[in-house]
Amino acid sequence: MSFNYGINRFLGLNETNFEVVDMDVKLDKTTFTIKHRKPAKYICKHCGHANTNYHDKDWLQLTDYFFGNQKIVWKVERMRILCHCQMGYRVESIPFKAEKHFLTQRFVDFIEFVLCSKMMTVADVSRLCNLDYGIIYKIDHDVLLRMWQHSELPNPINICVDEKSYKKGHKYVTIVSDVDRGSVIWVSEGNSKESLDEFFKMIGPERCAQIKSISKDLHKPYIASCAEYIPHALDVADKFHVVKKFNDVLDNCRRELIESVETSKPEKKKLKEMNWVVRYKQENMGSRNQSKLDHLEKLNAPLYRAYLLKEAFFEFFTFNVNEIDKAESFLDEWVKDAASVPLNAFQYLVDYIARHRVRIINIIKTGKSSSLSEAINRKVNVLIGMAYGYHCLEYLKLKIMQRCGVLGKNWKPEFAPIIS
Repeated sequence: MSFNYGINRFLGLNETNFEVVDMDVKLDKTTFTIKHRKPAKYICKHCGHANTNYHDKDWLQLTDYFFGNQKIVWKVERMRILCHCQMGYRVESIPFKAEKHFLTQRFVDFIEFVLCSKMMTVADVSRLCNLDYGIIYKIDHDVLLRMWQHSELPNPINICVDEKSYKKGHKYVTIVSDVDRGSVIWVSEGNSKESLDEFFKMIGPERCAQIKSISKDLHKPYIASCAEYIPHALDVADKFHVVKKFNDVLDNCRRELIESVETSKPEKKKLKEMNWVVRYKQENMGSRNQSKLDHLEKLNAPLYRAYLLKEAFFEFFTFNVNEIDKAESFLDEWVKDAASVPLNAFQYLVDYIARHRVRIINIIKTGKSSSLSEAINRKVNVLIGMAYGYHCLEYLKLKIMQRCGVLGKNWKPEFAPIIS
């Protein structure tokens, strides 16, 4: 095997109309000079016709794989030709050049492989390859788009839906996850009814009919969308948001008492200190907060009773699927007891529980929850934090699908064929 044959095979030029004619090795850079094989043929990039004449030429520099600390550059002779398929002069086809960058195609394939391994961020790959961040970002965006175009939405049976803020100014995305697969299957812009409608329209009426349950918070646009497209599915309230609603309402009750003209100044001062006490579960309280809670009983009986009702409500989540009747009776009794608390903010909570009674009972009936959505929201927070925010929403949606979803889960690199 001659040296020229070996170096051309090593660079992947054996089956092209190019060959290496010179190699300049320096301490930190190696440059390969590449020209056309003789007899020279110039391939039209539009029709593939081989031309023997050219109009003019220039030199193109492409960056290839790095070897250790050495930068590898290909100095390629490129011709402009006048082909019969065109009315003007066009540059010839260079099969080993990347379509959108001054890089070799095999170098782009390597970058895609590293990015799709999900072990390194775009910034990490940029530093590793000593390339501009913008180039790596565009390569990552392109490969994610390709994977998305060739992927298929799975057939979901049990789904959960949640909104996620990704930017200041109330900018949201709607994230749909498959509970059985434990991964994201859809991301759309906004948190409106149209945002969730987009998912149901994409999967079509046949697959909508297969959905058995949907776990979500009690966001009105999502409720309207589900009522239109999947009215047969069990609508399951999100346990996390129900508990959060209790804590917010108790805090509103405390503020209501502070703002009341009937509350004295010393009482207002002490109520302000109860901010976190009314949020704690009694079993998690320390001795200091427990003493404050004991003082709350003497300070304000309605607020103390509201706190005890909140603690009593947690017993509802201990019922299992075989105890649906007991769970329903417990919830109805709790609503009756809570209706006697003379606080406007707490009465809003009682109405909230009564209005969504069926959805809350479905938590026990199905055993499903939106805990997966909350876990995915945490991953999205980390994803956004690693990138210090995203300017391009479409890119963020693709990254969520890749990092938390089904996009690229079965991706395998396509290695270049070995030339014998």
